[in-house]
Parts: sequence; structure tokens; C-alpha cells
Amino acid sequence: MNNLSKIIFLFLFSTTVFAQEDLCKKTAGVERGGFTFAGPSTVCIGQGVDLRDNSGGTGVRYIFGYTPGTNISITPSQTNTNYTFLAAGTYTVLQYGKKGGKDMYYCDVVYVRDNNKPDISYEACNNTQITLTIRNSPINNFDSYRIRWSDGSTDNIPTGTVLPYSVKKIFSPSATQNILVEGLYSLPNNCPAPQPITVKMDRGEMFPRISKLELSEDGKEAIMTLIGNPDAEYFLSSRSIDQNGVVPNNTMPKIKAGSTKVQIPNSQKSQCFSVGRVGQGGCYEFSNEICTIPFTLKPTDENYELTWTQSPTGRTQNTGVFTFINQVDTQIIREENGTNKTTFNNVNGPYLDNTADCSKRYCYTLLSKVTVSYAGYTGASYIETATVSQKQCIDRKEVRPPAITDGLVSVNPANNVEFTFIDNSSWNLDRKLYRFYRLEGPLQKKIDSTNTIRPFLDTGINASEKSYCYKVSFVDKCGSESDLSPSFCSIFLNENAIRNLEWSSASPFGNTSIRQFEVLSYNEQSNATTIEATKTPSETTFTPILDKFEEEAKFQIRTTSTDGKESFSNIYVIPIAVKLFLPEAFSPNNDNINESFEIKGLIKRIAKFEIQIYNRWGNPIFISNDININWDGTFQNTLMPSDTYTYKIYVKSNDGKEFNKSGKFLLLR
Repeated sequence: MNNLSKIIFLFLFSTTVFAQEDLCKKTAGVERGGFTFAGPSTVCIGQGVDLRDNSGGTGVRYIFGYTPGTNISITPSQTNTNYTFLAAGTYTVLQYGKKGGKDMYYCDVVYVRDNNKPDISYEACNNTQITLTIRNSPINNFDSYRIRWSDGSTDNIPTGTVLPYSVKKIFSPSATQNILVEGLYSLPNNCPAPQPITVKMDRGEMFPRISKLELSEDGKEAIMTLIGNPDAEYFLSSRSIDQNGVVPNNTMPKIKAGSTKVQIPNSQKSQCFSVGRVGQGGCYEFSNEICTIPFTLKPTDENYELTWTQSPTGRTQNTGVFTFINQVDTQIIREENGTNKTTFNNVNGPYLDNTADCSKRYCYTLLSKVTVSYAGYTGASYIETATVSQKQCIDRKEVRPPAITDGLVSVNPANNVEFTFIDNSSWNLDRKLYRFYRLEGPLQKKIDSTNTIRPFLDTGINASEKSYCYKVSFVDKCGSESDLSPSFCSIFLNENAIRNLEWSSASPFGNTSIRQFEVLSYNEQSNATTIEATKTPSETTFTPILDKFEEEAKFQIRTTSTDGKESFSNIYVIPIAVKLFLPEAFSPNNDNINESFEIKGLIKRIAKFEIQIYNRWGNPIFISNDININWDGTFQNTLMPSDTYTYKIYVKSNDGKEFNKSGKFLLLR
């Protein structure tokens, strides 16, 4: 970037930033200017405004009608301190220049009116009385005031009267009164005289009216817009829709016309508001009642349903102030991505939006236009008020369909866990996929997914080490993932410290209860199972009897649910310890009784064996590695005599354990 480009860029950048500032409020790094008005600052259309510069600055210029945030370098300005406005309004005059080497700014306000009409407020009632107030307002810079009443009488308010100033007048009963209120200057000016105003004597145009109630997004507060007498204070009455209303009174909070933030105690329930007061002249003024319209938003299949309670037409019940609802027109405003808006007119609740794309995020707002009459004046023209609901948004990724609850886990012979489920969720939308989760401490780890209903086999674990728990969910066509299912936990069978069988009790059937446990044993030859014991859901131990087992005892728990499903634990194997039984004597005398030295016992786990038999002089006379070969009492085909012999045995079992055994026995002939 060359130097010229840099200068242009910096100029454009500084201009952009500069244009965003309100120079009337700027204080940092600048000097304050100053000017006064040589004449009035409130004038009529066509009258000039003259300023006197007392800033002490240089290069002073003025913008008559400055708008905060505009770029003053391209806004028309002048050095002349006199200016004539050609339209009524409130205008800001900006003075700017240099002072002490810094930028200098100063602002003040000019009020331009159509005529000499003062700023007034009034209240009327009973078709007979009115209280009129000359307000304490910047517009009211007149020297004196004059009120011409319709009965021909006049009230003159002299110079020096402190404002606000009120005048009360009583008339014979009439529907309206024409009143002329003028502001007067001691010196003549060119401001035209104002036109008379027509006051409705039953309540006047400044009678309080709540025109709008707009809920915040969280529904916990609302902005209420009140139209009324700008000088009056009104008592605010609030009630829940299911409560009886109370007439606004001096025990309640005070508010003024304009916008007021009000609290909503329960965002799920309609809250109603009204205001009232007793005016200076004793006139009772009560507004209409206006109520919030909370609504619920929920998905219905791939559509969205909005439900709310519509305000009924006719006289409002239980209110503290009279309100008669003539008509209710409700709109639904749907936003997509915060910008693309669709409006549904004249709707009633519940309303089903079947035009939405369930894969997108939407926000909904209800706008109810309510036409009412109020305060007992049923013959008066109806007025329109508006209630705006809170904005509610829905994103299918945040919607949680009901969970799957039907399933079971079971351990297969390879000690893997098989998870089988039935999709019994009441959710109607098509499924896009199913997700499987394994619980690992407080966390849930996603371990697999499928787009069809099929058993899931967890081959990444060993179910003979501990119990494993699983959950399943589904994702529908709109992208909503269901709530996770209850936990389905495998039964883990093990031995406890006192060598009893013990198993876990967490259900393999989720929320379905366990009916019973059965302790199964396996036959060593046929592998057929036998029920050793039946236990209740609260019994989780069993003392095994191992007498019928020679090599190993295999046990398994079969768990049955209350609805007839079955789940199996891991198979737990108890190795049978090697036991040898040797005779203390034998008699090889051909009587077929104790003819040989025979080893008996639990010998099927022997992997390596050796026996040595010695005579009394320690000479070996028999050696064998076959436990099933018996010694017949001979050595080198010679009968050994009756005597005491010794033996030594070495055994190594199939689990690697080794032991030796030695002893004596008698040979009798």
C-alpha cells in the first residue's frame, strides 16, 4: 500500500468512526464551546433564532438541526448565528470549531411550534367538569396565558405565574366543550393564534389507556405502554388471570404515562394490568385492563404446535376495572434465522404450523390486537390495544423425544456383551439412526451407531472382569436425539472373600424389574446346565458345592425379568484342586482284593506326574509318569517281599502349580 492509499484509508477510517459519535455528549479529548440565545429559544415557524457566541474558539460553525451520529464534514453548516426553521419540531443546534488546539463542541435545543398554543394537559369527567393545566415545559416560554371557555368566560394567567398552573371549571352537562388556550408575549410576534380544542367531557383525550404490553423473551417481565395525562401519576394494579382484580388505589405502585417495565410473577400464566387515579378535580380515571398471552411451543411430529388461551370477547370477568372486549385478532410471526419472517393472520389456538422445515431453527411470537371499550363508557368508540408475547424459539437439536425403554443385555460365551432393544418410543417420526453408549464412570461414551434396529455386540470389553452398563438413543429425521434409555447392565458373576459366588444386581432389563436369579452349573462331560438354586431379586450370593466336579466347576446366572425376558451373566469357573488318595497297605496275593498300589482322587487337572517307590534300603524299585499305572508289587518281574516301602510323588497341575508328596505303605503277602 503506497503512502497516498494509506492516507485515504486513514481518512475514511477516521471519518467512519467520527460519524458514529454523538458530538453533543463527547467529552474526552475535546474542549467545550458555548453560546446563548439572543432571543427566545422557543419560536414559531418562520421566526428566526439568533445566537451569541461566547465559546472563545476559532473557525466556529453551526449546524441547525444536528442529528447525533451524522458526519459533520458532509452536513450543511454555517458561520452565521441566525437561522429560521420552516417546520415545527425540536431541533438540536451544534456548535463546533477549534479551541486550545483541540476540537470544540457545544449543543442546545430549539423548539419550533406551529402557533401560540401552549403545552397543556387536562382531565374531564361527569360531562360537567374539567381541570386544565399549563404545564412546566420548555415550550411554555410565554409571558402570560389566556383560556377562553365555551360559555364565553375567560381566565387570564398573568406574567410571573409559576408553572404548572391548573384551572378547574364547572359546566352544565354536555358531551363536549370547545376551549381556546393561548400563550401571549408582552411584545407582538408573528405566531398565529391556535385553534380551539374540543374536549370530550365524559373523559377527555388524556384519559389513561394501556395501548401495548410486550413480554420479554424469558417471559419474566414486560414493557407496558401507557397513554395518558403526561403530568399524572397512576396507580398500577396487577393480578394473575385466575385471581379477582382490585380497583387501582393508593396502596399500589405509581407509574406515569410512557413505557414502564412490569414484573411477571409466573411466565406460564397470564398476568393482567390496569391503572387508575383520582384527578385534581376529583375525576376518577381507570384504564382498560390488558393481559399477557403466554403460549407453549412444542414439536408435533415434524410440525410445530402453538397453544395459548385466547381472550374471550365480551365483558372481562374478575377484573377490578370494567373492560369489554369487542374483537381479538391474533397473528403468529415466525422468524427463520432472525430475519426471514412469515406472518399467519387471524389464528386461533391451538395452531399447528405445518409449513415449517423441521431441520431449521424457528422463533415464534404472538401478537394479539384487542379492540375494547372500558371504564364504563360502553357507548364510546372502541380502541385498539396490542399484546405481544415473549419470543420462543425451537431447534430440533434441543428437542428430546421420549426414550427407548425396552431392551436387555446378556453376556455371550466369548465374554462380550450383546445389547438387544426394541424401539418402543412413542415418537412418530422416522428414525435416521440409533446410537449406543457405554457408561464409563459418570460419563457416557458413544461406541457405535446404526441406521437399523439390530443387536449391538460390544467386543471391546471383557464381561468376566466387571459389569458393563449401556444406553441407547435414536436420532429422528429432523435431527432430534431422543432422551437416553435407562441403563441396561450385564450381570457380573464372581467369588467373594469367603469363596461364595456373588453377582451384581443392576438390572439387565432397564426399568423392567428382575423376577428371579437362577444359579446354573455346567456338566463337565455333556456341558448341560443344572439349576443349583433360585434366588429372589434381593439375594445375590450362593455357596457352591463342588463335590461332583473333578477338573473345574462352571457356574452362570440366568436372570429373568417380570415380563419373561432372560439374560445371562459371564460363566465363572472354579478350578478343582488336585487331591491324591494313596493306600496305607495293599496285598498282591491273587485274592482280587487290594491287589495293586493304586492312586485315586481328583486328578484331571494334573499336567505332569511322577511317582518313585523305594525299598527299605532306599533303592528305587518303581518309577512311573502315568498316574493311571498301578504298581503290582514286583521289581524286574520278581515279587517283592512283605515290608514297608516309601514313595515320592511330584505333581504339576494345568494352572502351573507344583507340589510334592511322600509317605509309607505296607506290602502284605
